[in-house]
Amino acid sequence: MNQLIRQARDEKGFSQIILLSIIALLVLAGAGGLMLFPEKKTPSYEKTAQQEISPEDTTNPIEPPPSTAEPIQSPKPKPQPELKPKSTPPPPAQVTTPQIAPAPQPSFQPTAPAPQSPTSACKGRGIVNFTSPPMRIEEIGHILPIGLMSAGSGHITPTDHGYYHPPNWRPQEVEDVSKFKDILSPADGVITEIDSIGNRIGDYRMVIHHTCTFYTIYIHLRELSPKILGIIGKNTKGINTNIPVVAGEIIGRANGSDFSVHDEESTLKGFIVPEHYEVESWKIHTVDMFDHFLEPIKGQLLSKNVRQAEPRGGKIDYDVDGRLVGNWFQENTGGYRGGGYGGAEPYWTTHLTFAYDGIVPSLIVISMGNYDGKAKGFSVKGNLPDPANISVASGLLKYELVNAEYKTDTGQFWDRISFARVTSAVEDKFVEGVVLVQMFEDRKIKFETFPGRTTSEVNGFTSAAKIYER
Repeated sequence: MNQLIRQARDEKGFSQIILLSIIALLVLAGAGGLMLFPEKKTPSYEKTAQQEISPEDTTNPIEPPPSTAEPIQSPKPKPQPELKPKSTPPPPAQVTTPQIAPAPQPSFQPTAPAPQSPTSACKGRGIVNFTSPPMRIEEIGHILPIGLMSAGSGHITPTDHGYYHPPNWRPQEVEDVSKFKDILSPADGVITEIDSIGNRIGDYRMVIHHTCTFYTIYIHLRELSPKILGIIGKNTKGINTNIPVVAGEIIGRANGSDFSVHDEESTLKGFIVPEHYEVESWKIHTVDMFDHFLEPIKGQLLSKNVRQAEPRGGKIDYDVDGRLVGNWFQENTGGYRGGGYGGAEPYWTTHLTFAYDGIVPSLIVISMGNYDGKAKGFSVKGNLPDPANISVASGLLKYELVNAEYKTDTGQFWDRISFARVTSAVEDKFVEGVVLVQMFEDRKIKFETFPGRTTSEVNGFTSAAKIYER
């Protein structure tokens, strides 16, 4: 019995030792145990991942807030809590954000701080065939080709776009909603640019990329389709978009529209200084506006085209190095940009062109950005001399300026409103004025206008003469 009591006492003593040890450990924990067992804290961006975001929450659920911790490249990075759901921790040299699915966004975000490039939404390269006209065939009255020089509209150099007009179109009715027609995409593609022309509400320019190198441009759309407006909202000034369209889809409405086709893999050879056109970089890549339409559409469109001469689609590049023919720009004004591009003065005031009429190409035209303070274009009395034959060796030349009227294949004067096959032009006998021009270098000319004068009244340049270059 004594042996059993002694054994129990020994075991009790051992238990007491264990009990005292536990008490001692608890005391130590009270003094510094927080260092041994730190509280696990959830980072703010992990809380965002774990908690439902309320409408009032103004924090960005995707981006973590700026951290005050040591850079992650530190040789002793602090261990990061594992995100939930659990996954393999990322390498120390990378930062990952919680995998939260972003809310659906429209393809165009007007407030995006870094707009996409114009072709970021495009696919592939090369040309495509057009399977829809830009307007319904029965709603097209007549078509004007590229290459017109319309000084009253500021087009001193030949235009890179043609014009689709409804029957009996009149310029004073362009804003008449009752006259609007549907404007259509010619092929599948992506609308990559929309702009308001001259800050005017209800006057739009649109670019559709059919591939990354082949695109069409529409100008003077008066209304955009509900689909487009639903995506871009009210912001229509110089925006890049990513709006898919299909052939024949209605993209807007207007009382006629400007239309052009451009191929970045094709460059016109008749612009001998391409850099002069950087402000309108698409211009040197203009191609025939009819060529890519499939039949029977192509034939139907050509049947509405007033120009009968080849090429039926028109021509815009006439420069010949060392010859007067083609485009010229007042010296030191930045080429096509001009002294006033984007400013108070019209950019075209510094433009000058010696070329051929866009509808009757046998007719010589001198188109000036500043003739007696206005943009004006005239034919040449006697239709001579041909600017393609003028060089430095030709010396000083005088051109008498006259107006001309178009005539149709039936011998009638064209009213410029209804369709007709325009085949010739007749010059007026009244002389409007004189211009003097002299090439003194292959790419420099001296030029001066004399409104209301005749050649017998003009003997030479005055101090008002200007230098043009290319």
